[in-house]
Amino acid sequence: MRKSWASVTVGALALAVLAGGYGLFMYTGERSGRDGYLLHAFFNDALGLFDKSGVRSAGIDIGKIEAKAFDPGSGKAKITLRMNKGIVLYQNAVVSKRSASLLGEFYLDVDPGTEFETQNGVRKQMRILSDGDRITFVNEASNVGQIIDQVNLTLPLLQQILRDVHAITSGPVKQIADNANDMVARNSVVLERLLLRVDNIAASVESITRTESDDIKVTLRNVREISEGLKSLVGKSEGEVSATGQELRGSIGSLQKSIDTLERSMNNVETVTERLKEGEGTAGRLLADDTIANNIEQITEDAGGFVRSITRLQTVLGLRTEYNYLAKTFKNYFSIQIAPRPDKFYLLEIVDDPRGFREVVRTTTQSSDRNLVEETTIKNSVDKLRFSLMFGKRIGGFTGRFGIKESTGGAGFDLHFLEDRLMLSVDVFDTRSNEYPRVQGRTTMAIYNHNLFLIAGVDDVINQRRAVAGGGAFFDWFLGLQLLFRDDDVKSMLFLGGSALGGASKSN
Repeated sequence: MRKSWASVTVGALALAVLAGGYGLFMYTGERSGRDGYLLHAFFNDALGLFDKSGVRSAGIDIGKIEAKAFDPGSGKAKITLRMNKGIVLYQNAVVSKRSASLLGEFYLDVDPGTEFETQNGVRKQMRILSDGDRITFVNEASNVGQIIDQVNLTLPLLQQILRDVHAITSGPVKQIADNANDMVARNSVVLERLLLRVDNIAASVESITRTESDDIKVTLRNVREISEGLKSLVGKSEGEVSATGQELRGSIGSLQKSIDTLERSMNNVETVTERLKEGEGTAGRLLADDTIANNIEQITEDAGGFVRSITRLQTVLGLRTEYNYLAKTFKNYFSIQIAPRPDKFYLLEIVDDPRGFREVVRTTTQSSDRNLVEETTIKNSVDKLRFSLMFGKRIGGFTGRFGIKESTGGAGFDLHFLEDRLMLSVDVFDTRSNEYPRVQGRTTMAIYNHNLFLIAGVDDVINQRRAVAGGGAFFDWFLGLQLLFRDDDVKSMLFLGGSALGGASKSN
């Protein structure tokens, strides 16, 4: 009688959960699908952007990436964004691709724009973007390949400038300096000869006019003094011009040495590149051997795939506590959910259950009449923690789980509603120590974003008997809270920990 009643209870519970889930799904499916609105933008490079990745403004999530696809018309990646309801973007909004970590993960940052914009001195009102519109202004950071292309375009121009400077300094400038020095030297000789002739003429005139008046003598004396001053002035100017020429020649010589050194360096570079082209040396073989290049390409692709898998990895930490009303005690959980993709995850839980770890102990004794008597007892280890390790796969609003549930084999499923703000779950496990499998049913509802949840449910609904002393009741109902949050540091710790374990295993 008891078994039939339990079967009816399980059937009724399953039908009620499925009926309620289907009703909520039908009621909220269309409604949740219309929340927010869709925009799109075109990018030259969509590497590092994934579906469901966040769209932020001023560091706050305002939407998510709905889809990405190649657009044949523009030859670019078309990224579709689902903006949250109530977010207003204007016609001059700007979307930028930003780096989220050193591992290559990116997100989209949106500047909402302004209601008015001044164009050519005229204040113009900007239109509000609606469902299906395009964000015209897109910012993309330059990658390493583009920077290298710019450097390759700049180097030939620099070499041409150096050749022009060398031609100028070794030709016209040097020639002008030499001509100026020669002209000063020639003119100084001619002027000196002229002054000597004037001096001789003055002497002759003095001898002829010795008997003349004193005025003539004074005049001739003045002419002599003027001649001497002019001669000294010319000699001084010649020295200054010569010194200036020497300094100019020294500067030109230093510049010529620098150019010769640069030319030798360029010749050395040309020699090295020729050797590399011919495949000489380790670097040359690396560039010329197709086998090495193919191996490097394969290693690069493998490393890129590994890095992409690490950057897509999501780690979610969970802390949960439940108060069991019949047992009058708390049950605590610590969980780590590792999701390599949005539709697949691995769940690790450590559970502090007041029932403890239940074990079935069978003892066989021999009675006085030589009959064997087998006795089965259930032993509870209340100080022993339980653990769960389950694999989960999500398809639409349904998630299936399978693996180890609280140290025993088990399975379960989740139904998601209201953009994952409401979830109905059923778990079946522990088929060893109970008369019937242990069945849990719970409802999880978000009360703050997707971080804080309120939980209510029933535990062990099939087994109605009381447990042994200290183990609490079999059937119970509970109420609790759960805190979930993403922690990228855990992803780094898992990556570094796995590398350390791999290195330790190789060293041993």
